[in-house]
Amino acid sequence: MIAHNQNQESPGLNIRKRIDKVKSVVRRRKELRRIKSLYLKNSAVVDRDVYYKIRLKGNDSDSTKSEEFNQLQKRRPWRENWDGGEFGSHGSISVIGRRKEMEDAVAAEVGFLTKGCKRYDFFGVYDGHGGSRVAQACRHWLHKFVAKRVEEEGEEIKWKEVMVAGFKEMDDEVNKNGKAVAAMGSTATVAVVGEEAVVVANCGDSRAVLSRGGVAIPLSIDHKPERADELKRVEDCGGKVINWNGHRVFGVLSTTRSIGTYNTRQYKK
Repeated sequence: MIAHNQNQESPGLNIRKRIDKVKSVVRRRKELRRIKSLYLKNSAVVDRDVYYKIRLKGNDSDSTKSEEFNQLQKRRPWRENWDGGEFGSHGSISVIGRRKEMEDAVAAEVGFLTKGCKRYDFFGVYDGHGGSRVAQACRHWLHKFVAKRVEEEGEEIKWKEVMVAGFKEMDDEVNKNGKAVAAMGSTATVAVVGEEAVVVANCGDSRAVLSRGGVAIPLSIDHKPERADELKRVEDCGGKVINWNGHRVFGVLSTTRSIGTYNTRQYKK
């Protein structure tokens, strides 16, 4: 008697799986080459995702005469904005990777806010996890919550208080859905760009950098479980950090702070 294992896959099926895997790798490499070619083609416009020249108040005359400024003028086209001031272009690239659904989102709201005679642009990067709903909600609403808080401020904007309140309102809005977004969340790294300053706020492990002379200068600090202060904060709230394919909150979440993720909310206070 010959025993036949019905669960054993046929050789033909294994070959088809291998062929599909090879095709997937080839498509992935083609996509990366295409993105690289687009980046090189547009490198005169953007450095990575966003490039901005910021005029520092009181130093315009000195900066415009500098050799570095003249070199930048030759390398990059500029658009006229904000009463004749020169500000750089912006762009973004998103890669889905191995996931079936794009969980990330990008916001670019040019002129999202006017305060007195000053105008501001808003840029946000939202790295979703567990699905795309929270990242998309942040893309649509976070800049509006920030703008609302600024409008409530007096003549002098207290940006730290504005950002904290805006992020909290966004988190509360998302978590109203309760169990529907129990495992869904998103990081939020935003930059408000004005004529005289750039304000950066961060929640999670996405990162903002400033390119200066080809060197990336960090503008934000990642909220990671391996950080001693973040580890202590999570444990003080009753949570645990488990080293499971990297340090993760309860072995699942690789960042200690996020918008949403209702089922770990008590450990993100």
